[in-house]
Amino acid sequence: MFPSDAPPLPSAAPLTAAAAIRWRTARTAWRLDSRWLALAPVAFVVLATAVEPDTGRCSAQAICRDTWGSALAAWSVLAEIVLLAAKVRVRALVPPVVLVLLWYLPQGLVTPLARWSAVLLQLLLTAVLLAAEAGRRRARQQLDELMAPPVPFPWTAAGAPSPVHRDGPPVLRRTLGALLLVAAVAVPLYGLWAQAQADAAAEQATRVTGTAGASDQDGVLTVRFPPPGGGPERTAALDLWWQRRPQPGEPVPLLVDGDSVHALGDEYDVSGQLTAGGLIALLGLILLGSAATASARRTRPAFEGHAPALAVRVRADIRGDLLVQPLDGPPDGPGLWRLVEHDRYRWARDGGPGGAGPGWVPEPLDVGRPPTRLPGPALHHDEHDEYDEHDEHDEHEDYAEEYEDYQGAYEKPLDRTGPDQAAARLARAGRSVPAVLYRGPDGHDRQLLVRPGLLDGDPDWVAAVVAPAARAPRLGRRTQRYRERELAVAALTAETVAAAPEAGPDTEPVAARRWEMPTPLRVAAGPLAALLVGTAVVLLGDDGWWEGLLRPLWIGSMAILACAHTLSWQIVADRNGLRVATALRTRSFRWAEISAAAVHRELLTIRLRSGREYSFASRPAVWLAGRFGDRYDPVALARTVATAAHRPDLRPDRTLPDRLGGPQHLVNRLALIGYAVFTVAHYAL
Repeated sequence: MFPSDAPPLPSAAPLTAAAAIRWRTARTAWRLDSRWLALAPVAFVVLATAVEPDTGRCSAQAICRDTWGSALAAWSVLAEIVLLAAKVRVRALVPPVVLVLLWYLPQGLVTPLARWSAVLLQLLLTAVLLAAEAGRRRARQQLDELMAPPVPFPWTAAGAPSPVHRDGPPVLRRTLGALLLVAAVAVPLYGLWAQAQADAAAEQATRVTGTAGASDQDGVLTVRFPPPGGGPERTAALDLWWQRRPQPGEPVPLLVDGDSVHALGDEYDVSGQLTAGGLIALLGLILLGSAATASARRTRPAFEGHAPALAVRVRADIRGDLLVQPLDGPPDGPGLWRLVEHDRYRWARDGGPGGAGPGWVPEPLDVGRPPTRLPGPALHHDEHDEYDEHDEHDEHEDYAEEYEDYQGAYEKPLDRTGPDQAAARLARAGRSVPAVLYRGPDGHDRQLLVRPGLLDGDPDWVAAVVAPAARAPRLGRRTQRYRERELAVAALTAETVAAAPEAGPDTEPVAARRWEMPTPLRVAAGPLAALLVGTAVVLLGDDGWWEGLLRPLWIGSMAILACAHTLSWQIVADRNGLRVATALRTRSFRWAEISAAAVHRELLTIRLRSGREYSFASRPAVWLAGRFGDRYDPVALARTVATAAHRPDLRPDRTLPDRLGGPQHLVNRLALIGYAVFTVAHYAL
């Protein structure tokens, strides 16, 4: 498979299926140890906001403020959210500290429901984080025992220096961390200065007695008072936390200083600036800690000499990541952890210093650009094809041919390809190759993966630097059912292209066509849905900012968009490409951007070469179009798109002048805006 002078794969201890089972058993809780854990304290904040009463210290004028205990308790939960989201190394110690603060702080938590919910939540978080950390250490110890004899790096074995560039100093993280610490000090200092200014202004203000008026539902009290210098009566709005809200007609002592009006006893509260400064300082410390870790890693040798290593098997998943598998396991088995390559290096025959001899050279990760002028990979290198001094060689023509090869590799059309070949092409994403993984996961240093070429466009030998932590295999929508649809769409597209007529003088191009829902349905979909949802808001509305405002806005907007998306679509295929209009916007695609189009399980799928997909449910559109407008055939639409995308000679030869999106875009936007305004007005009034 490889040329005789290619470097051999380094010999390392194999990761067997039995060792993989032990590793997976040790890492039982690692899927739970993710940034999603930060949502648990967020849910607790919502619960505490709903069940905790308003308790605070109140002045002689019945104006209340939060106590330092409740403020510190709120800050501790916010800090826990930040630390869990940042995945700091000491995060297993955070929940116990937060639990102690919430339990013992005076007036931190008052109700038994909130207190025992905090105990349960923090104990669960502590158990998950400790179990994950203990499992990580056990699994790392197992790998350390398995990787006992160090293995030389491939360039060390060849007597060459390491091509891996040492990371630069983390200047950006240090700078941002230092700036955040400066801001963390400046914000409380500004609060203290504003407090001193407010105290000085209160000493110069004139005391008057106002009369309480009405209060709105947000607690803002309207007060009427006579100006200190005489004149017509003025009004002021006081947004305060009263121990007992003054009733209309009761006296309210005020401090008036020109246009500034304050209630007597309304002192400046600096707790907000202290809380903000603490959170900003926490972010700055996280950045500085990350910079310190990176600096410590820079002091160690960068992939030079020998290092512990494992012989593994790697398989590419559908997202382009690499899944690590046991060497003796099945090629299509589940992955233990995934690797994301950062810096890549490839072996080339003339990659040594000055082009003399083989060596490792940097390999760009971005395959979206034409290949750079680096020495060619060994598999495609033939010494007999070298130009000598008598050969005529045009560099521009050679680069043009190279770019055409690049286009053929990444944008090769599906014409002349059958369904089996199309499915096999996509199945290449599941290929696996043997590889050597240096240093292993969950260590202090980054890992190095040495492998043969695996993905399309890969060189023959790749050495890639990957992150030190073991990342869990991604769980997403790309399940077996999605995989089946992906292969089916590619196969049906190839079948459509293969069935297209051969190019010839009498071959007719695909006709430019337009598919759409009837105009009355497109116009009425958004407003009708907004009317129905608005009626539900009136009939089922409730008090409170969540039940009366946020939930109706969220659910109602989603319902309006779903209805409009189902009933307001338009599709046009003409000489310029494909245009798709949905509820609020129109997307245009050139034919060269489309890779596949087919109908599978009543779902019309249009796939782009970039990997993005657009899907439309076919059954509602067929049923509605058949009863309210022209007949709609999604299979015919998919065949038209697939043929035009892969057969330039059969693309439509005329442009349809009709503009898409009218009038449903304007109507649907007005329906959404009108519903939002109605919901807010209904809540406010």
